Amino acid sequence: MTKRKKDAPKAQYPLDTFSGKRGRGRPGVRKSEIEGRSSHYRLVFDQIWEASGEPLLHASTEDEVIQAFEKAGVYYGNQLRHLAPLFLRVRRERRFPKRREAQIGFLADSLAGLGRVSPRRSRDICEEIRAILKKKTRYRILRREYYIECSCRYKGPAQNDACPKCGAEITRSFGGIYGFGFH
Repeated sequence: MTKRKKDAPKAQYPLDTFSGKRGRGRPGVRKSEIEGRSSHYRLVFDQIWEASGEPLLHASTEDEVIQAFEKAGVYYGNQLRHLAPLFLRVRRERRFPKRREAQIGFLADSLAGLGRVSPRRSRDICEEIRAILKKKTRYRILRREYYIECSCRYKGPAQNDACPKCGAEITRSFGGIYGFGFH
């Protein structure tokens, strides 16, 4: 069997795009994933804080943290077991809050990174995403109004994209009412 003189050309659109080389630099984290996990942990800690809040705050070893999670239920003990070492690290921080709500938020934001990023960076990411979401306005356009001149001699504002006198609808042509763009 003879060898090929040329290699096969590289496919322009390969089927497997995931197995290529990783880009330069540190691998990133999904900020939205961290913020979503943080909001989930806020709900969880808010539910279990009555049962396991005090034992969590006084825990000094990983086993004590796991036992405190299990006081809220076996489910939480199993789900949050992997956070025990990170929890102790976050709890020892100098700026750990004193009030209940602030403690829950601080823990949720710090633990959301799962140790892939530092607790401080995890809190920064959550704050960054919340600031972006807060900037989005809650307002939206409820009704469009146009001033029309109809063939029935009506001149005035249109109602529901039609002439209020005869009911003729506004045509959606390229150069008409809507300007020159495609809508």
